[in-house]
Formats: sequence, structure tokens, C-alpha cells
Amino acid sequence: MHVRFRAVLIAATLAFALPALAQTIVAPMLKPENLKQITPHVHVITDDGVAQVPNAGIVVGEKAALVIDTGLGARNGAIVLNAARKVAGTKPLYLVSTHIHPEHDMGASAFPADVKMIRATAQVTEIASPDALTITGIFRKMSPFHKELLEGATFRKPDITFEKEHTLDLGGISVRLIAVGPTHTPGDTVVWIESDRVLFAGDVAMQGMPSFISPLSSVRQWLAALGELDALKPATIVPSHGPLGDAQFIATYRSYITEIRDRTAAEKALGWRLEQVIERVSSAIGTRYPNNRLAGAISAAYREAP
Repeated sequence: MHVRFRAVLIAATLAFALPALAQTIVAPMLKPENLKQITPHVHVITDDGVAQVPNAGIVVGEKAALVIDTGLGARNGAIVLNAARKVAGTKPLYLVSTHIHPEHDMGASAFPADVKMIRATAQVTEIASPDALTITGIFRKMSPFHKELLEGATFRKPDITFEKEHTLDLGGISVRLIAVGPTHTPGDTVVWIESDRVLFAGDVAMQGMPSFISPLSSVRQWLAALGELDALKPATIVPSHGPLGDAQFIATYRSYITEIRDRTAAEKALGWRLEQVIERVSSAIGTRYPNNRLAGAISAAYREAP
């Protein structure tokens, strides 16, 4: 990775993490009592609105089950594992992360060796990067509790890898894992359970506005990914964080990203520098999208604009 890209990545991760530091730190722990069944085959441990806690999923078939996201560190991973055993019994388990950020991936060490880890090859490439643990390092500094949770945390090697798509037969139910990045991260992976019309969308579509956190995050690819997700016609979307929703998440993201793309391209065509375009576009739409993620989205759009 070029030095300039590495600097951009570090700046982006700081922008992602620091807002949480300004708030009262709440222990980023999944709660076993938040486990709920939302369809015949799908269970979710909801995040309870707590920062750095994911919505973790468990999809149960007749012969096996799939766990989606692990929580922050082995203690959270153990909570997810215990929930999976509660609803799936002794059935074999598979494990997938929607992306490699620590609250989604760093609990995998709690799962025994016979649980098969599945990764998109884009995640494998990310993990091999010297910057892979940058965000984990930032999380460790958030509080002593974060540091304790992430002590010794590392990435688990995959047992199964795939390029674009992998279909998993759990027995009586088929689950599709689809690599859609580079969007929020290069390795973003969504999980589609067609029989239940449930989509685990990661950070690719949720209530909070899109976070273009990677220097490889692409406006063009994010819009293409949203088109893929919309074509699935999900009835329920389980996002990385926040409340469960429906296809309106996709529509809102598409509208937001399209507007930023078009406004940014128009400003760049007038000859404005990136810093000026960020200020001008943010001023124009900031009252409708009051969040700290505009600069990342505009920067991505600026890179791709002619």
C-alpha cells in the first residue's frame, strides 16, 4: 500500500473511532438475553444500540448452522458460540464475518477448531495487509475494558475461501455468501437466506449513513452492490449495527450515495480542489445528512469523478 493511502486509512479510522470516545463508554458486550428468533431459520442477538457491538446472527438448518459475526474479542465470541449451541444443539457450525473490523471478527478465537471459518478472498487479502490491525489498535485504546477484550486478539485463518459467491447447504436451507466490496471495506460480505427473505447486510446497508472508511472504498462499487441487494428483494435486513429494517435501507443508501456522486462530480468539473469540494458539498446537504461521514464519501466520489 502506498504511504499516502496508508495515511488516508489511518485518518479514516480515527474519524470512525473518535466520536465514540467523546461519549460515555459503555461495555461493548453482547447480551445473551437479546437472542431472538426472527424467522423460522434465523436468530439474531441484537446490539441493544451499544457502540462497537454487532447484530450477531445464527442461521439453523436441519444438518448445520451458520454464525454471522462474533463480537469484540473472545469473551463476546463465547456468548455468540453459546447462543449458537442453544439454538443449533450439536450440529456442525460454520462462521463468517461481514467484514474484518474487530467487533465483527475478533471473537472468532472463542470458536473451537471444528467450526469452519469462511472468508471471501478479499478479506484474506485485507488481513495480509500491514494495516489490517490498525482499527483494532484504535479500539484497544478506547478504554481499559476494550483493551482487556482485545488482549491477544488476532484473525482466524479460513477453512473455506471464495471469490464472489459461496452457497452453503445447512440441510433443508440454502445460504448464499456474497462478496460485494470494496464498499465499507474491501472484504464486505453479505449473507442471504432466500427461504426466509432475510439479508445480513453488514455495513453495506443500515440506518446509519455509509462509512467510506477504506482508501479503496468505491462509490461505483457501493452503488453496484446496492443494486445486487435490491434485486434480492429482502423482507428483513439485519445490519451490522442498529435496528433491523427492510429494503428502505437500500433505497436510502442509494439516494445518498448517488447525490454525493453527482454533486461531487459537478464541483470537480468546475476545478475545485478536494478540500473545497468537501466543504461545498457538505454545506449543501449537511442539514439533511447531519453525520461525520460526509467527507469520506465525498473523497471517494472525488477520486472516481472524471
